[in-house]
Amino acid sequence: MRAIKLDYVSPRFPPLAGLGLLLLVGIIFAAGWQYYSAMVERTRTMEQQIQQLRTESGLKEPARPAQKKSSAELLEKIEQARKLADFLLIPWGDVFAALEAAALDDSALLSIEPDPKKRQVKITAEAKNKDVMFAYIQRLDATPQLAGVYLLKHEIMEDVDQHPISFVAVARWKEQP
Repeated sequence: MRAIKLDYVSPRFPPLAGLGLLLLVGIIFAAGWQYYSAMVERTRTMEQQIQQLRTESGLKEPARPAQKKSSAELLEKIEQARKLADFLLIPWGDVFAALEAAALDDSALLSIEPDPKKRQVKITAEAKNKDVMFAYIQRLDATPQLAGVYLLKHEIMEDVDQHPISFVAVARWKEQP
């Protein structure tokens, strides 16, 4: 077997390409700094000229309108407007189309609760039995408008004839192009 020679000592001088690149970056930085300084000075000179012309012509500096403090009532109205805007941006047509496409004879849709921030909808429904419940969830997941459908909770209604299953499913709506 031949011995392997390992050299862990790095060369003392960096390669010339690295030095050249460092020099180029330094030149670009210096040129950029010089340009920035010239623009700041030019802006300062122009502002002084504008102020001098206002003084000579007797014009006063335009008064800036005082900003009013936001009242609690105004902030509440703004928050309500944001919630309404979020609610209106829900793709209702797509959500309803998916719910209609997934409908089964032995199931009943009880309610839908959208969550615009999470871009998901909570679906409360009843099914005749567990097979219908799972079929409904699979059909929801198979629609092109919804994704990530999962069963959140379920309960067998013992106090009702035929013992239907009440369940809650959650799904994300997809953005349609």
